Amino acid sequence: MKKLLSLLALVLIVSQVSAQTKAASDALNAWKKAKAAVEKKDVAPNWLKLSTAYVGCYEAPIKGIWLGAAQMEAKLLLKDQPVLSSEQVEKAGQIFTKDSYIDKELYYSQNGQLTAFVITKPAMEGDALNMALESLDKAAALDTKNALAKDIAATTKGIQDAYYSSGMSYYNVGEYAKASVDFEKSFYVSTRPCIGQIDTAMIYYATITASYAADHDRTLELAKVSLDYKYDGKGDLYATIAASHKEKGDTLKAKETLAKGFELYPTNQSVLVALINIYMESNDDPEKIIAIIKVAQQNEPTNASLVYAEGNLYRKLNKYQESIDCFHKSGEMDPTYIFAPFAEGCAYYDWAVEIQNQAQLEMDDAKYNALLEKMEAALNNAAAPFERAFEISQDQEIKVACAEYLKNIYFRQREKSEEGKAKYEKYNSFVENAGN
Repeated sequence: MKKLLSLLALVLIVSQVSAQTKAASDALNAWKKAKAAVEKKDVAPNWLKLSTAYVGCYEAPIKGIWLGAAQMEAKLLLKDQPVLSSEQVEKAGQIFTKDSYIDKELYYSQNGQLTAFVITKPAMEGDALNMALESLDKAAALDTKNALAKDIAATTKGIQDAYYSSGMSYYNVGEYAKASVDFEKSFYVSTRPCIGQIDTAMIYYATITASYAADHDRTLELAKVSLDYKYDGKGDLYATIAASHKEKGDTLKAKETLAKGFELYPTNQSVLVALINIYMESNDDPEKIIAIIKVAQQNEPTNASLVYAEGNLYRKLNKYQESIDCFHKSGEMDPTYIFAPFAEGCAYYDWAVEIQNQAQLEMDDAKYNALLEKMEAALNNAAAPFERAFEISQDQEIKVACAEYLKNIYFRQREKSEEGKAKYEKYNSFVENAGN
């Protein structure tokens, strides 16, 4: 009896799989008929039908479903197709439910929406959509009276949208190289005269996804096209181009690109941050960067991170008071900006270390004692911002770092006052427990 049931189950599965491939079989049969018609009579309507048949072959595995569809809705539409497996997978930092069919994979977000599809078994080999375009070109050439112009345009637009949907699917699951290719194809289809409107966003998407895929040569090639079509993502593209130049080892071109981006978009944060970082990494003249930041601050006077960045540059120049003033101001502008008080404490601490080094070289007792007093003052001043950072931070690493500094500061005060002793014990205990 068990064997009989197993055999019946097997028969059922085979029949379901056969049903699943019926859409592909129907599409191929339609294509064969259309191809035979073209071979029999070389006229525009037949080429248009052949193009439609190619599109049908492409769509066969995913016909009737769309990105954004609810999982239950998609399953109802695919009720005659068995789900071979269903599992939780992580893609591009997100958790998806992946339903595998004989010819496709469907990815659903945690809220149950169809986020991506991947065709694993196409109805025919090759790029069916591209072959559809070639057939459309034949149809257009033979349609001397433009009788089929609207139909040709509609089919072309459908192909453009199909490439876009495929690109978005690949993008959503982190297949950036494949996404870039399909976005580029969607763009070039949109440049056909019958579409009437070039979708410049597609070449930008192709560029960005190429950069995500770390294909820097391709990124630069596509970026050039995007700029030719005057689509730069309101400045973001310049940061992308610069990053690719930098990865290829051309820091000079990266700087030039960012400088141009900053000139055109002085408020663009991607460009500004990249520009500051590349100057700092290359140990270029910090004064040049300060001038850039001053311009940015004029455009965004309430941006605490810009004031913080200025403070970092002054710290790099060992201009401690200027850096402290900037960090303090940054913290006042945004009390939640945890890096500001931490950096203020670090600047005071570094200043104290530098004064101590000076004192060790001083032979005059009076001057030596004066430097020690100045050092103690700097250390004492470091305590308050470190404690503020320690209290408001939710980041364990930052809290430990603050506690390390505070432990060292209050170590010197533990025998001078009960308060100093209590604080030393507090922060020392925190550091020790953090290591367990």
